[in-house]
Order: sequence, then structure tokens, then C-alpha cells
Amino acid sequence: MKKQLLLTLICCSFAFGLGFGINNVAFSDGASLKVAYVNIPQILNASKALKAAQDTKIKQEKDMLNWFKTANADIDKQKTQSGKEALVKKYESQLDQKKKTIKNSYVKKVNEIDTQMNNAITQKSKAMGYDLVLKKDSVLFGGTDITKDIIPLINEDDL
Repeated sequence: MKKQLLLTLICCSFAFGLGFGINNVAFSDGASLKVAYVNIPQILNASKALKAAQDTKIKQEKDMLNWFKTANADIDKQKTQSGKEALVKKYESQLDQKKKTIKNSYVKKVNEIDTQMNNAITQKSKAMGYDLVLKKDSVLFGGTDITKDIIPLINEDDL
């Protein structure tokens, strides 16, 4: 029994050592990783589509504010308290819907821009032969900044 246990222990130790050695060779094979990084805020600042989405949101918010002023004036014209309360409920519901519509529209456009930006980064970095692309704020040192190569692409595709 002791011999079997000792033999099993030796076999396990040998298998572990063999596996560890093979793993160590695999990691030190000399195949280097080509790493790049991109400055996402710089890319977003250059995006005409994001600027257009922000401008649209600002315009919609201004329109909503004008609508709100009109609604308040309409409520103030009411003679009875019950009439005012009914209009307040009606306009609050409409206001909530307008807010939701503006938010959803903006989020949808930003998500589209994000997807297209990620696709542009992926395609360009693969074409340039990079194995890994990181955000600039994740990089302490090393890698190649390819932000300048990505910026022209984001406005080409009308993000």
C-alpha cells in the first residue's frame, strides 16, 4: 500500500513538473505581442456624429423647455383648481414621455457611434498587424499610439 502511494506521488510529481515545464516553454517561446493603444476621448472629440447627436439633444431640450413654458401658461389660464390639476397631470405625462424619447434617442445614437468606433479600431488595428489594442488610460508604458490613424476613419463612415 505504501509503495503504491509512493509510486502515485512520484508519478503525480513527475506529471506536474512536465506540465509546468511545457507551459513555461510555451510562454517563453519568443512570439512577441504587437500592442497598440488608442485615446478614446480624443477620438470622441473628433467625431462629427457625436457632436451632431449632442447638438440634436440640446435642440430637443430647448424645444421641450419652450413646450413647458407654453404648458405652464395654459395651466395658468385655467379658472378652476380641478381644471388646473387635470392639465398638470396631462402635461406631466407628456413631459415624462418627451424626456424619455430624448434620452432614448440620444442613447441609441451614442451606442451606434460606440459600435462603429469599436469596429473602426478593430479593423484598422488588424490591418496594421496589431494583436492587442488597449485604451490609453490603461497603459502605463509601451505599445504604439494609433489614435491618429483611427480619427480619419470615424468621420469617413458617418458615425
